Amino acid sequence: MIEIRRVSLAEAPQFRALRLDALRDHPADFGSTFETEAQLPLAHFIGQLADNHVLGGFLGGELVGIAALGFRAKAKEAHRADLWGVYVAPAGRGRGVAPALIDAALAVGFARAEQIELSVRVGNAAALALYRSRGFTAVGTEIRSYRVDGRDYDNTLMVKFRPPVT
Repeated sequence: MIEIRRVSLAEAPQFRALRLDALRDHPADFGSTFETEAQLPLAHFIGQLADNHVLGGFLGGELVGIAALGFRAKAKEAHRADLWGVYVAPAGRGRGVAPALIDAALAVGFARAEQIELSVRVGNAAALALYRSRGFTAVGTEIRSYRVDGRDYDNTLMVKFRPPVT
């Protein structure tokens, strides 16, 4: 059974480990690098948990997926939130963890913001399909977003607006 909930500060070591797995195994899909974040102290990851709403997908008590929401503080941007760092470990794939994480993130996000934005690497068909299935729409392409080992990668920018209250 999948449990989706906010990752606690006490679970920072597990969050750090899963985040590093994502960066190591999928370097073109994230803005940071394994080499950079592996050098950061645990306090950095505790700060990420404190400053963002990081949801975890748990199977049998093990953290196998993460999705983070960052809420914008500037008055002119307070209606927007960013979905970032979405990753599901191989042990959680194909078990409904990713859709459950996204749905939970949307519920949390739309309680505070009117639109949720994300970027996903062009060519990451599974992620694009997931986000489209959850109602995200592509609104543009960020050319040469990331450069990894001398190769450039583009990102598709996506947005979902809070549904009207009926």
